[in-house]
Amino acid sequence: MLEQEIFGTLLASVVFLLLIALLRYFLQRKFRQETRKVLYFAVVLLSTVYFSYIAYLWRLFEFVVGVLATAGALGLLFALSLVPYVSDIFAGISIVLDPRINVGSEVEIDGKRGVITEITLTRTIISGDECLIMVPNKKFRDSVVVVYSTKPFEKVFKT
Repeated sequence: MLEQEIFGTLLASVVFLLLIALLRYFLQRKFRQETRKVLYFAVVLLSTVYFSYIAYLWRLFEFVVGVLATAGALGLLFALSLVPYVSDIFAGISIVLDPRINVGSEVEIDGKRGVITEITLTRTIISGDECLIMVPNKKFRDSVVVVYSTKPFEKVFKT
């Protein structure tokens, strides 16, 4: 079985190199730019077919499928771990776009009253009674917020 794989690899390599040499010969001739683009595409396609055949011949696809499945699972785990941050970011964008909530507005959230001093992507900072209250934007959007002053202040948005 190993002899067949080696023979198949050698045969595919010889055919691949001959086809590349033939395409190179045509590329070096004076062709129009459009024709060269087609020939370059043919080289890429031929290379893809060659390496796919070698991977199939040496059973590398099983390894690649395993690696891709592991990478997909890790990517899903990473994405799920970022869900709270992404929800805070989208809530921050909606707060910035809300015309009733501005920097300088006096608000009350969960019994805490203060003036909004800063709105970022992930949190809103409220200046309370001699303290700063940092409220995650998701909680700010999900809670009942009482806005006492709706004066038109300029929005300050920091990233």
